[in-house]
Amino acid sequence: MKSLFSWWFRWQACKMASRVVAGWNNGPDEGITPRLWSVTVFFENYMMEGAAGTFDDFGPKEPIELTSIKNDNT
Repeated sequence: MKSLFSWWFRWQACKMASRVVAGWNNGPDEGITPRLWSVTVFFENYMMEGAAGTFDDFGPKEPIELTSIKNDNT
């Protein structure tokens, strides 16, 4: 089923990536193509594999220490 709609996933990923890149401050020599492609691959992977696959591919490779935020408004 994935292969049947893979063109649709790529199309949607490109649309989302273009929205993200539109907000970046890109000068003429910023090398936008590799960054645009990276964002496109990220969105496509997220849509096809879900959050777990995205985290495995794009998440941190080293463990992250999670801390809580202290609420001082008590």
